[in-house]
Amino acid sequence: MSVLKVVEWPAKVLETKSEEVKEFDEDLKKFVADMHETMDEAGGIGLAANQVNVAKRILTICIPWTENKYAEQEEKKEHWHDKRWTFVNPVITKKKGKFRWQEGCLSFPEVFEFVDRAEEIWVTAQDENGETFEVHANGLFAVCLQHEIDHIDGIVFINRMSRLKSTMVRKKVLKRQRLMNTEVEE
Repeated sequence: MSVLKVVEWPAKVLETKSEEVKEFDEDLKKFVADMHETMDEAGGIGLAANQVNVAKRILTICIPWTENKYAEQEEKKEHWHDKRWTFVNPVITKKKGKFRWQEGCLSFPEVFEFVDRAEEIWVTAQDENGETFEVHANGLFAVCLQHEIDHIDGIVFINRMSRLKSTMVRKKVLKRQRLMNTEVEE
């Protein structure tokens, strides 16, 4: 396994709709393992293939569960916590409810904003062996799935923000990149 390079916005691949996976072979299994390793190394809970510059409909998720010391913010442990998920060719088949969640993204370092999402979703996908499965997702799992499926549909999370917030985030990210490029040149 190896750690892949996570691309940052405004890389074109992040706003390109990804292609369906048709071949379930050893190369796919290795790529999925590399995606999981990359996600872990980067400290993320989800990763879409186009975030590592591969425009395929593949995403990985692993959401750790930790007890929260503040009872009013306690989230109960769910079946999806601490489990490695691989979704190939995922499709949201049903949505229910609405809520806001503060999201971050490995392709937008240091950016955290509230985004409106469906509270519950149902997804059909394949695993890395080509086996079809369905999941019902709620809470952070639903948020993460919607965020990553947006990625493979060529939608970045700033597109889900208000125009004002999106403009502010775009300026902040571009300014950060200019500063980093200036530091590298010195």
